[in-house]
Amino acid sequence: MANLSINIGGLELKNPIVVASGPLTSRIDRLKAAEDHGAAAVCLKHTLRKQQFIAKPRWYVERNIGIVVSGDPRLEIEEAVELVHKGKQSTDLKIIVNMSALPTDINTWGELAREFENAGADAIELNLNCPNLHSAQASGPTLGANLGQDPESVAKVIANVKNSINIPVIAKLPTEGGRILQVAKAAAEADVNILNIHAGFRAAPGLDIYNGGAFKYPGSSAGNFGGMSGPWSRLISNRFIADIAKMDLKPVMGGGGMSTWEHVVESIMYGALSVQICTAIMFEGFSLIEKILKGLSTYMEKMNYASIEDFHKLALKNVLGPHQMQYTEIAAFIDFEKCTGCRKCEKLPTCDAIAYIPDSKKCQVDPKCCVGCGLCVGICPFKAISIIEK
Repeated sequence: MANLSINIGGLELKNPIVVASGPLTSRIDRLKAAEDHGAAAVCLKHTLRKQQFIAKPRWYVERNIGIVVSGDPRLEIEEAVELVHKGKQSTDLKIIVNMSALPTDINTWGELAREFENAGADAIELNLNCPNLHSAQASGPTLGANLGQDPESVAKVIANVKNSINIPVIAKLPTEGGRILQVAKAAAEADVNILNIHAGFRAAPGLDIYNGGAFKYPGSSAGNFGGMSGPWSRLISNRFIADIAKMDLKPVMGGGGMSTWEHVVESIMYGALSVQICTAIMFEGFSLIEKILKGLSTYMEKMNYASIEDFHKLALKNVLGPHQMQYTEIAAFIDFEKCTGCRKCEKLPTCDAIAYIPDSKKCQVDPKCCVGCGLCVGICPFKAISIIEK
């Protein structure tokens, strides 16, 4: 039977699934639900040393893209401490605390982390990408999400926390700003235990174009741009996971857009040793965790993988530069039994190889004209098209 357990940066997990920091991890009943459906760990809702403003849940949702979160209530320190106590008393989950301290006082980071360690937390996740925080940069304050884009500030925060506690420290790094590789290196040099890599960007909500461009946040026609999460980010997250994993700095915890066991396998192959999931569970419920774990276990048994380590980073050998791309002479092939004659592929304006055959009411590929781009494979709604060698 496949062994799903892992040790990531000193954090022992029974499987790689962590419920990410967010609304799913703000109450004890939700923590219990996460455990009941198989999660190995939860990362508690973001806790601030000092609340800078009061936010209510106002989210813009496009199901196939994701959620733009204009705001969501953070936990007060007392709430988070109590949640750690209750979580450790009533579950066997590993409890990770997602936290931020005062930007102007480095020592508050270590002090707050120690408070959560004393409460029983298993690990601390430093939120270095929140758009509402100041930086601890010595040369002057850097506003907002820039905290996680400043290697010097990140190193100082991590060093202070590492000197204050004995449990693993996770750095949750931002991908917005283009400095994640430098920041990841600084975090590793400061001896962080785990790097949490996920694609997160500020995004604009949809607009009511018939009402003066009003924002489509529920009950709020105007507001701020919010953090975006969901399916849109998965492939971007995998790119960042691979970039960091190839540097071989510290173990990587990945996240962003995953909703199936196949997505989890891909992230692990790109270099994540464990994964954090939030939006997909919000959309589908905690039972999604069970489906993912069942699929992951079945896959590992089918592939004769005894452990997660057996396929961890497996795809990195395939990551090449554009000038190293390898090309095989291929063409698309249409399965007549699956083709319904919908003609979506025939209408592709960049393709000269596909034609509709009136007699059969099917589409057909001329392999001599096909350049093998693969666009038709992706747009066929009936999975009737595959790629074959010429």
